[in-house]
Amino acid sequence: MALLHKLDIPTINVCSEVHLEAINKVKLRRFGAEDFLYMYKVFTKRREPRELFKQYSSDGRNMTTTDLLYFLRTDQHVSNADEHTASTIINSYEPVMRSKRKRRLMTSNGFFKFLTSKDCSIFNQDHTKVYQCMDFPMVNYFIASSQDTCFTGNQLIEQSNINGYISALKKGCRCLELDCWDGPENEPRLYHGFALTSTILVKEVIEVINMHAFEVSEYPLILSMEINCNPVQQRVIANYLINILEDKLINMSHVYDDPTQLASPEELKHKILIRCKNVRKFSYSVPGMWQLVDGEAGENTGGYDPEGETEVKSVVPTGIRAFRMKKKTMVRLALEFSNVIVYTKSVDFKDFRHSLKHQLFYESNTFSEHGAMKLVKQSASEFAVHNSKFLSRTYSAGARRNFSNYKPQEFWNVGCQMVALNYEVPGLGMDLNRGKFQDNGGCGYILKPKFMNNNIKFDTVVSDQNVDPTIIVIQIISGQHLPICRTPSKITIDVCVRVEIYGASTDCAAQQTKIVQSAGCYPNWNDCLLFCVQVPELALIRFIVKDVNPLSENELLGQYTLPFTSMKKELDSCSHRQKVY
Repeated sequence: MALLHKLDIPTINVCSEVHLEAINKVKLRRFGAEDFLYMYKVFTKRREPRELFKQYSSDGRNMTTTDLLYFLRTDQHVSNADEHTASTIINSYEPVMRSKRKRRLMTSNGFFKFLTSKDCSIFNQDHTKVYQCMDFPMVNYFIASSQDTCFTGNQLIEQSNINGYISALKKGCRCLELDCWDGPENEPRLYHGFALTSTILVKEVIEVINMHAFEVSEYPLILSMEINCNPVQQRVIANYLINILEDKLINMSHVYDDPTQLASPEELKHKILIRCKNVRKFSYSVPGMWQLVDGEAGENTGGYDPEGETEVKSVVPTGIRAFRMKKKTMVRLALEFSNVIVYTKSVDFKDFRHSLKHQLFYESNTFSEHGAMKLVKQSASEFAVHNSKFLSRTYSAGARRNFSNYKPQEFWNVGCQMVALNYEVPGLGMDLNRGKFQDNGGCGYILKPKFMNNNIKFDTVVSDQNVDPTIIVIQIISGQHLPICRTPSKITIDVCVRVEIYGASTDCAAQQTKIVQSAGCYPNWNDCLLFCVQVPELALIRFIVKDVNPLSENELLGQYTLPFTSMKKELDSCSHRQKVY
């Protein structure tokens, strides 16, 4: 009984007579390996798969290749399945029983193993590898992006941690944020400039990025850098980038001929791009003080002499940096950066008309969460056209940094490529992000729909798109191994499944199954939910399993999110991602 308790298997008001009989059979003797195996088989047996097996089995005990083939074509809708497909499945999932395999027979155990395998996953296994064309310009792709990457907890008071970069890269992130500030002894540091956080060396971060950049994805990595350093330390950072990243770093020598569009992910495999705002200059305005102002690369009314700079003074008023300089002239900062900011130069956004007339193809824009949402509400179609020409990055408002990520779907709907989230903050935002970017082999690049890449004014907010809707029917059959939160007054769960659609505003919807009370860890719903989706290319489907018992405050037991276009239309086993962060 103690073992069942540890395994979250309830024994009161949940176990059937078969379960209680099995418990009584072993409780009076020493519990051994054979008893454990026996108990495991009893408690993991599910009624629905057994009934399905009997329905398609010729004799009720075994499935022949013909039986299995009929199941694949009828229930699984695998139209291209043949006898070879059925034989391969039997050889892969039938327990080691040579006689059965020789006769091409599948037992109920093998059939259950097949139903709970990746081959029966709701996620199309063809999408677990890169299958999309990667030869279009980078502006045509959604890019997995992170913000506040150095924080693994509360962004305002927690420790900066280099593991944040390792974790994001291992999750397929392709755009990292580096917030660089002046450090002692001319050693630049990385931290949140307006928070009480610890610092880490920029050099260490670049070294870690160099080691892990392409472990998960071979496609280009973008470093979105916020440079808040003096000229000397900017030069130090530039030298670190060049000397540590070496041939991984894209610079002007990689640009051939006279490009008129961004390079493709395929062309930039195993390359790292630097994204940074305009190179800045200092203007002499107050005796002994130099004011920080924007300036274009190439402007330089006086020669920049790095050796002419000495010690950097400490904290100065906002917007001002103080230096002791031999030449009090207009100075351009960090000339080295102009050679490594190639395809992703960041510029300020004024309005769509100005961008269309003046912005160059390699220039990108950054929008705050609120600024981007304002544009979505006021002129979504123009925003989508803008994002078909230029790269855009969004980031969360400072007011919510402590609590959660924003919902990225609104910005994907208008084609924003780099919708930056904190990868260490659990919740809806990261659930959607993880679901979207598991597509295309988890490489961090998802090809945008065709209507977003052809300068077409497509408004995902307006309902009338003259598009034939897709009708989807989702049957929620049963669950297994659900975790049970035990309290003195509660040892069971009242569980339901909620299915949510995220996508174009007209497609957003949610429905849930009936509530199964005192369900234990093997609830059975057998409910059908119907949805109408107009823009399937943008839709994400999220499955949520939750305990609606009043004592549990609707506790989330698990969730799984995937793109609509990656969902198979068949009987599937949906593996819910447990709430373990």
